[in-house]
Amino acid sequence: MIIQKFLSRQPRLLDLPSRDARHVLAARSWCLLRQAGLDPRPRLSEILLSESAGQRFNILMVAVVHVWPEPFAVHRMCCATPSLDEGILLRAVELAAMGARPQFDALLFEMLPDDARNLVFARASCLYVEES
Repeated sequence: MIIQKFLSRQPRLLDLPSRDARHVLAARSWCLLRQAGLDPRPRLSEILLSESAGQRFNILMVAVVHVWPEPFAVHRMCCATPSLDEGILLRAVELAAMGARPQFDALLFEMLPDDARNLVFARASCLYVEES
C-alpha cells in the first residue's frame, strides 16, 4: 500500500526543498484562513513569492478540499513536520510538475476516483508554469 510509505518518519520542514516547505506553509495558511472566512490569496502570494503562484495554489487547494475523501488534514503552523495529507500533496505536486502521470495515479489511486485525480493533476500541473 502506497500510504505506508508516508506513515514512516516524515522529514522536517527545514530539511525539505524550499518550494516544498513553502507549499506546506501555504496549505496550512489556506486552510486556516478559509476556516476563518478570510481570503487566503494575499497570504499565499507572500508565502509563494508571487501573486500568480498564489492564485494557482488557491485553485489547487479548492480542488483538493473538494475531492479529498476526508477533510484535508494540516498540522499547526508551528509543527516541524508535514501531516500525512500534506506529504501526499507534496508528492502529488512533484509528480504532476514532472508530468509523471502514471506515478501520480499510483499515488492517489486508492484515495481518489479517476475524475478527482484528473482534476488534481490538472491543477497541480499548473503550479509550475513559467511566469513572464
